Amino acid sequence: MLRIAVRDLEESALKTLEAIQKLVDKPADYPSRVAKAKSEWDTKLSTNAKKDAFKAVRGTLAKMCIGSVRCAYCQDSLADEVEHIRPKNLFPEHAFVWGNYLFACGPCNGPKSNRFGVVNGAVVEEFIRGRNDAVVPPPAGVSGFIDPRTEDPFAFFEMDLGGVTPNGAHIEGTFEILPLDGLGVTERARATFTINVLGLNREAIRAARKNAFGGFSARMHQYVASKESGSNALELARLQADLLKTPHLSVFEDIRRQRRFQPDLLDLFDRAPEMLAWQVVPDVAA
Repeated sequence: MLRIAVRDLEESALKTLEAIQKLVDKPADYPSRVAKAKSEWDTKLSTNAKKDAFKAVRGTLAKMCIGSVRCAYCQDSLADEVEHIRPKNLFPEHAFVWGNYLFACGPCNGPKSNRFGVVNGAVVEEFIRGRNDAVVPPPAGVSGFIDPRTEDPFAFFEMDLGGVTPNGAHIEGTFEILPLDGLGVTERARATFTINVLGLNREAIRAARKNAFGGFSARMHQYVASKESGSNALELARLQADLLKTPHLSVFEDIRRQRRFQPDLLDLFDRAPEMLAWQVVPDVAA
């Protein structure tokens, strides 16, 4: 997971969302607001204005994706679902708030669903509302779930790429996402909770990350070979663009972060140090 380059939603769509949110906020009691959020979400395409607004929502979220419209969480599958970072059934006040949306895939969005937790020291206490439970709001506090729109996931996670230790030992990488070494107890609890909620180490994704590692290595070798053979700037720019369109860009980001443990790749960075400055997440302000 990487931090998302947030874009502004077009004004007309934003006003439509705000108008719907006012309807959700209008009921006096929390259970009624939850019910209103659900009904408004179920009918979010019921008018032309709403259809236009959510067409803009989906289009803007697609532009915010890392790579070629990949899920903001796993980066593996096509992003095709509007995901509420704070679940709308728990936080009706965020049901139609632009800042609460991102694009996700079904395998991430489905299991996440209404899962939410609040940090309590070294643990995240999960709030669960069963089908027959009273409709009460979740407890206040710091969310256990890391929000890639407002937080940098790279400050919480690292990927086990393996490599060569300073004493020369070779370690096989698992390509699992782990809490970043050295985190405090609260940050570690949040990282662990987010990994578990999203299932970021499910086997298909882990295997895809391992495959991506080989792909990035091959593309880096190709770039350096082309550079050293005298290829022109246009060809090098094409090779750079191809690499930055590859799925699982968090693998490339962690290759750069952990390059001292990858002697072969470290040599490539020494020969083409510009690769360290390539922007994985587009700068939308540029």
